[in-house]
Amino acid sequence: MRIELLSEDQWPRYRDVRLRALRDTPDAFASTYDDEESFPEQKWRQRLSSGARTFIAVLDDEDVGSVTCAGRRDRDGVAGLFGMWVAPAARQKGVGIRLVQSVIDWASAAGFDEVFLDVADSNHAAIKLYEQAGFRPTGTVGALPSPREHVTEHERSLSLR
Repeated sequence: MRIELLSEDQWPRYRDVRLRALRDTPDAFASTYDDEESFPEQKWRQRLSSGARTFIAVLDDEDVGSVTCAGRRDRDGVAGLFGMWVAPAARQKGVGIRLVQSVIDWASAAGFDEVFLDVADSNHAAIKLYEQAGFRPTGTVGALPSPREHVTEHERSLSLR
């Protein structure tokens, strides 16, 4: 397995993985497949050139997971982990922890003090993964936007200092 940092020119790979993720686990994301399926090339390129970093996990020459990280505009010194997904066939193979570690390594090297993420309360596998990586609940809770406002989530944080 390898983890690759995507460039803007690799937008088709990102689009393909992201759309697979939205189809597979729609209640895990703030956006929907229907919203993103029609995005033009420019939108995908913008996502990969906006200052955020997107990592793709490759297993047996197939893209099997992704995660995006970026500095949080609303909190100085804080990075966010967003859009984490691992393909069903690649779960329980260490892909998730490698993607999370890629975010931690990037945030640490970039000088961030903390990494935050939101996870659905019902996503027990993801919660376990984040706990293993050292993320702890902050007490902040919320819900996804419509049409999935029924999905509750909570924030977790990892101190890098």
